[in-house]
Amino acid sequence: MMKLFGFSKKEKISVDKLAKLYANTLFEVVDNGFPEIIGFVNDNRKFEESPNLKTEDVKWFLMIIFAANNHRLSEFFNDDVVDVLHNSCTQEVICFLAEDEEEVVRDMIVDYESFFAEQFAESSKLEKAMARSIFIKYNLNDYQGKLLKNQNEPNPVFLQELANLLSHFVWNWGDFLSKYKVV
Repeated sequence: MMKLFGFSKKEKISVDKLAKLYANTLFEVVDNGFPEIIGFVNDNRKFEESPNLKTEDVKWFLMIIFAANNHRLSEFFNDDVVDVLHNSCTQEVICFLAEDEEEVVRDMIVDYESFFAEQFAESSKLEKAMARSIFIKYNLNDYQGKLLKNQNEPNPVFLQELANLLSHFVWNWGDFLSKYKVV
């Protein structure tokens, strides 16, 4: 990027290209990162027994990552761009989950977005809401010690460690928009 007299020349990217890049990058991050999350959860000493998550359990994780990232779009873009990015992500998820009917996947996306919004409202921090969402969707309470299990609350240390790991699954719009202009 060239700065001259305080002006910078940003590379232009169309909304359609950005939508493809956004969706495909999130899929790639989920694909590469989910095994790390599985290892962290399954080997975590905060649980009395391993939850035994498997790579086939990626669907819920994928939905949470997309819901969390889509939750932030309106902070950076106007409604038209948000709609295009959201619709593109929806189409990509529908293609990825081709074994399910399209309407079922659309309903699932809406449900996960509502569920994530509830978790975000409780925690008001994106990564913590993601961690709580994973804790709930994967029924991780079932593997905790008796005290926390009875309280139906995640171990706060586990939750923070998971939230720290999940920060790697959040699209860095600030960095991206410092280099690109969406047209």
